[in-house]
Amino acid sequence: MEIKNKSGNVIGKIQIESSEKDTALNEIVMNLQPGEGKAIYVADAAPDHQFTQQTNYAATPWDQGMDILKEKLLPWQPRFPKKHIAQDIQIYYGFNNLSPQEIEEMAQECKSTGSNVVIRDLIPNNNIVGVRVMYDKFLFHLFGTTKTRIQHSYNGQATVTALHIRGYDAFYISDPEYNRLLWIEEDVNGKPLQYEISGQNIEQKDLIELAESLI
Repeated sequence: MEIKNKSGNVIGKIQIESSEKDTALNEIVMNLQPGEGKAIYVADAAPDHQFTQQTNYAATPWDQGMDILKEKLLPWQPRFPKKHIAQDIQIYYGFNNLSPQEIEEMAQECKSTGSNVVIRDLIPNNNIVGVRVMYDKFLFHLFGTTKTRIQHSYNGQATVTALHIRGYDAFYISDPEYNRLLWIEEDVNGKPLQYEISGQNIEQKDLIELAESLI
């Protein structure tokens, strides 16, 4: 689903699907280890979906406090939970994107070898792309990458509900033990940021209240 801002411009994309779905891409994504990123070219996919970059960011401890972290995130101007004290902070470093030339080389390899799928390793860098903050009863995630592929286990009890949070499209993903609220919104500078608040045995109304209270 494409996520749009209040002016109708696309600011991100959230794709939610069951992890039970058996595809070559799903197998690659499910086997990614923390700190791994893969560039994937699938020859028989639709033209707009032949190339994708899939990552499993590794959480790295951050011990310099929230104020310094906010300075480090500039020019991002993210919002954080109000009246809650962070118990543990971690950050995620990103990967270098492949160049157009490298993508074309992958396409040519498909043609020359007859292979349907070509995979390249993405090289990690030192750019912060996300934050993970543990609070008392919930977990808060923030990402500057807004093209997200969410996989959830379908066990007959999991549900996905479309909502509106802070004027933006959102998703509430729930099962009997773990609930999460996910959305994308722009900061004061127009930078799209992806937010997620989650927790065990935390109700939908409480997640929405937390989201609406971000400052």
